[in-house]
Amino acid sequence: MSSRQKILDTAAALIHTRGFYHTSIRDILQAASVTKSNFYYHFESKEQLAFVVLGERMRQFYAIAIGPSIDNHELGPLERFEAFFDRILAIGRSEAGELGCPFGNLAQEISAVHEPLRRVLSTFFEACTEAMERCFEEGMGTGVFPPELPAKQLAGFIFAQIQGAFLLRKTYKDPEVLESNIGMLRGLIRDWSGRPRSPTMPSP
Repeated sequence: MSSRQKILDTAAALIHTRGFYHTSIRDILQAASVTKSNFYYHFESKEQLAFVVLGERMRQFYAIAIGPSIDNHELGPLERFEAFFDRILAIGRSEAGELGCPFGNLAQEISAVHEPLRRVLSTFFEACTEAMERCFEEGMGTGVFPPELPAKQLAGFIFAQIQGAFLLRKTYKDPEVLESNIGMLRGLIRDWSGRPRSPTMPSP
């Protein structure tokens, strides 16, 4: 692994665990076992590093969660949401999931005090909800979902519920909180599609 990638991976893990402002360059150097001169060879500042880390995190999330599900046109619209929820659950059940959503954590920490990072996060959140909105709209066009479904509002609702579920999963240190909320979302989407619920799926 290159020293640049070691710095990126280490910074991503530390920021996820401690937060941006509680992670110093010294912390990153020690954990990554790289020198200060090596750090500044690759990055101008901790702030610039944060933007690069955030960009990598976003690409990883798309590759792991959005691309194979919501943006996978080999699946039908309902199946895309099912696949998306499966992937969100896998993230939430992981060791990293206990730390909460890295994007939600950062948004809570910096939104009121760091406008450039807030704008990047806002754009990313909008892209995620717009992908779900397009999936709903495709389903409305093909008869999977009713034509009067408020696609934009529902996409925002789903994204907000997932963020809240990750916050509770982090607070309670209990993946069942996330699993319960995802189960509710699955049930709602099946209701909107007219598909029967699973016998194990909770009622709202």
